[in-house]
Amino acid sequence: MKKLFNILPVLSLVAMFAVGCKKDAKPVAVVPDEPKPVLNFTYTKPDTTKFLEYQFTSTLQNAKDILWQFGDDSTSVEQNPFHKYVYEGKYYVTLTTRNSQGYSAQQEILLNVVDPNNDLSKVGPNYFLTVGGTLSVSRDNGGGPNANEGSLKVVDGDPNTKFFQSGFAGDLVMTFKLDTPKLAGAYTMTSANDSDDRDPKAWVVEGSADGIKWIQLDSKNNPTYDPATGQTYNEVFPKRTMRRIWQFNNNVLYQWFRIKIKGNNNSRDFQLAEWSINQKQPNKK
Repeated sequence: MKKLFNILPVLSLVAMFAVGCKKDAKPVAVVPDEPKPVLNFTYTKPDTTKFLEYQFTSTLQNAKDILWQFGDDSTSVEQNPFHKYVYEGKYYVTLTTRNSQGYSAQQEILLNVVDPNNDLSKVGPNYFLTVGGTLSVSRDNGGGPNANEGSLKVVDGDPNTKFFQSGFAGDLVMTFKLDTPKLAGAYTMTSANDSDDRDPKAWVVEGSADGIKWIQLDSKNNPTYDPATGQTYNEVFPKRTMRRIWQFNNNVLYQWFRIKIKGNNNSRDFQLAEWSINQKQPNKK
């Protein structure tokens, strides 16, 4: 116990010395705000015959970091990047810049990449007829595929015949295997001769290279606008025996194509005069 009392005065002196020697805390320096970043960008087509290629040019102030997003999952950190799209279409192009303090600025535009030679009112060859192959359906006409309104009528090239199926439940799948793979970029459907409540109004189109893995190429859910004519319809097929064209972006050869009919105009029956998978545009003469 005596030893403890001898140590206490020493510890007190050490504590007093430490307090006496402590320096006053320095004031925290205030970092002034940097000028906020400012940006603007424009674009040009270096070669008007190459509609997929764009040159972007930016004007930047107080920028440390920049990021371009071209709307097709591609990016760049260059100030003035060149970019080539794979497909035509509408893309949101965004440029974001940031200064060293984290302040940012952003500009976004909607870029409409259009092939001047693509005529939306025309379509190339029907591969079902020019290449050939085999059609199968998830449920056929009661009389079978070769019946007067059997499934084979939907790919015979005649708009005056039709495929009719009773008991439609939104689960009809029509699959066509081509004899050889083809690069497709469009499809068509033609309405049948009567009863517009049986017309399809919602569907999914898919392609496959092996018949196992399927890639979605297009889908529609009661479409009302036709870009080929610029008209808006209250239904998919406002006329009987009317052929409509839809295009999609694709650069893969597929041998299998299928369409899943998800809905019609509230009928318990389904009918369709023609379905085709096509080359995107007619061959140039």
